[in-house]
Amino acid sequence: MTPEIKTTAPPLSLRERAYALRYDPEVKPPPDEVCLTIGGVPIAARGNVTGVQGKSKVGKSAVVSAILGAGHRGAFAATGDTLCLEWAGSDDGAIVHLDTEQSRADWHNLVSRGIMRSGLTVTSPRLVSLPLVMFARSERLEILKLSLAHEMEERGAVDLVVIDGIADLCASPNDEAEGLQLISEIMALAQKYHVAVICVLHENPGSKEAKTRGHLGSELNRKAFANLRIDKDAETSISTIYGTDMRRRDIPKEQGFCFAWDDETGMHTFQGRAEGVKAAQRGLDAITKARAEWAAIFEHAEEFGTIGECPELTPADAAEIDRDIRGTGDAVKPETMKKRMQRAEKLGVLRKTKAGTWSLRPSGQSGHERDK
Repeated sequence: MTPEIKTTAPPLSLRERAYALRYDPEVKPPPDEVCLTIGGVPIAARGNVTGVQGKSKVGKSAVVSAILGAGHRGAFAATGDTLCLEWAGSDDGAIVHLDTEQSRADWHNLVSRGIMRSGLTVTSPRLVSLPLVMFARSERLEILKLSLAHEMEERGAVDLVVIDGIADLCASPNDEAEGLQLISEIMALAQKYHVAVICVLHENPGSKEAKTRGHLGSELNRKAFANLRIDKDAETSISTIYGTDMRRRDIPKEQGFCFAWDDETGMHTFQGRAEGVKAAQRGLDAITKARAEWAAIFEHAEEFGTIGECPELTPADAAEIDRDIRGTGDAVKPETMKKRMQRAEKLGVLRKTKAGTWSLRPSGQSGHERDK
């Protein structure tokens, strides 16, 4: 019996591989599969790259831990603060996280916070987080490729890739040819493994236009499915996540998602949408200003002892003391002072008594109940 001879078809040429994808009106590719949202806005899709940018120490690591937390939680019904980031779609594949930025201790803490944010009590075997600081830049991209191939073989799918420090996968982000080549390879990997890739990149320290580092950053911004930016307010230490040049829908800064450090939880926590946070801050500023103003008036009354040890002031009393503090000019009219006292009462700074006078409410108290 003659043995069967098996033949292997020759590999397709480059042209044939490209022509296999040519436009066919009868063959419509599936739409981009969104897999990560923030407040319902799509920010990452399979087969695409998303950029996350910000200057140093604005909270990028907190956002990375929230992304890991959202991916780690997947479709599980669990509670945890992922800064309004939510996973969408299937969640059977691996989550590959490469950190090129931090020490092993800081990396471990970041990943641990991500798991805590997920609300799950155990670490999923889907999570593959690797600290690559000790590896050469030339080795890191190869580690990514090997990791993706291994996880695809082991699990059959990769859901998410997070590269915290995309600039550390090349020799120089300012080299145009190298930057373009790296983004091209990352996008090819996203397509090959049908995975969403999140790339974290620093902004130039002195840039006021949110310019990311070098030609690498420019190419990432151009090709990204979404460009997320993180800014931090120097006065309030509140950071805001927002998005420009988004493929689906922009997130203006005034509608962004705010977070800040919380000592009680030992991590950054969600504070609210930017509009509400700003309104709350304006209210807090008004209270702070009013308390400073009225504390000075009541301290003056106590110091001179003309009104008693625990002063209760009428509008006329307050007007006279205000004039004394200013040291010049006429006193404001009692009716004008009464309106100022009523505003301070609404802010919770003053308390009105049944006798029609006002006293200073101790700091930390709130509400508008009147003395009995």
